[in-house]
Amino acid sequence: MTMPDPYSQPQEPQQPYQQPAPPPYAPYPPQPYGYPPYVPPRPTNGMAIAAMICGIVGVCSPIGILGLIFGSIAKRQIRETGEQGEGMATAGVVLGWIGVAATIVLIAYYIIMFAFIGSAVNELENGDWYSDFPTDEPTWALNLIGVL
Repeated sequence: MTMPDPYSQPQEPQQPYQQPAPPPYAPYPPQPYGYPPYVPPRPTNGMAIAAMICGIVGVCSPIGILGLIFGSIAKRQIRETGEQGEGMATAGVVLGWIGVAATIVLIAYYIIMFAFIGSAVNELENGDWYSDFPTDEPTWALNLIGVL
């Protein structure tokens, strides 16, 4: 009887050959050192950046008009070139419209205040304003500014 060799590898029972399951996704093509391919990020549109900055700065000033203009131009360029910055361009347009509305309100405020101050100065120049105003009539303020 022969003794089995203690240094030999144990033999596994042989099974029929089975192919390995395919991976759930397509593997990367072979690259040096096993790294995946580098895909550079898309560039960001410069007009979109300018639109957002002008929109933020111009929320309460006439510079918001520039944000509106730059944002519209940037959106068209982004559609044509596929660059990044759609959100910044949209922010520039929205803040630009807010800036335009704020500028219109501010101009209207200054016009109304100029009219009020002008009518008050006219009443003071007449010299008899202290005898006419205020009265028990609720329309004395309208008389003061010259509406009635």
